[in-house]
Amino acid sequence: MSAIEERIRKLLALADSPNENEAAAAAVKAQALMLRYGIEMATIAASGGLAVDEHVLDGKVDPWRRMLAAAVARSAGGRVVWAPDGYGRGQGKIFFYGPAGVVGGIVGLYRYLEAQLVVISAAATAGRRERRVHGRTWRNSFLLGAVGRVGQRLDARRAETVQAGENGRALVLVKTAVDREIERRWPELETSGYRPSVARSAYDAGSHAGKHVDLGERRLGHSSPALSDAASG
Repeated sequence: MSAIEERIRKLLALADSPNENEAAAAAVKAQALMLRYGIEMATIAASGGLAVDEHVLDGKVDPWRRMLAAAVARSAGGRVVWAPDGYGRGQGKIFFYGPAGVVGGIVGLYRYLEAQLVVISAAATAGRRERRVHGRTWRNSFLLGAVGRVGQRLDARRAETVQAGENGRALVLVKTAVDREIERRWPELETSGYRPSVARSAYDAGSHAGKHVDLGERRLGHSSPALSDAASG
């Protein structure tokens, strides 16, 4: 593990701190560090090419998890590819790609957000008023709405970093390097056009809850609006 990955890992560990201020500051620093480090590496390697790392996660590849992985990777200059296990059980692999030294942090942030969303969606589903939609469908729709909102927030934070004066050309170099590495490893990759059906009320509730998922502004707790407001929708 590189020194930068170790620092990001420690920051993400601090994001689970019971100290709200410490947790918030750590989560903010982790994402900012991933993005800035990727930009700096691209700038330094502009003439010689940028090294791209791969990290593979085995487990569930539900649509909402794939969307979350893609959003987190994109926010730090990376991309993901997913592959089912072939047995139709919703299991498979998610391949994370990004600038060398950053991918471990991308995966750590993905897991951190995934854990929050599992808890939020379970509480919201159990406490929902609307009962005409099957519980599993409602929860999946909620999760898709929440991930959509989280992705918007991550994109906004990335845009803020760029506007703050970071090297825009370096971002292009990062994307180009990552895209080329994926093309090399996955020459026959096809983009999936699958769009899962959703229950609108659940999707909207998830989108509202996604505003409160902890990206660093606050730490999610049992009294968080992400839980109470979603459950009452």
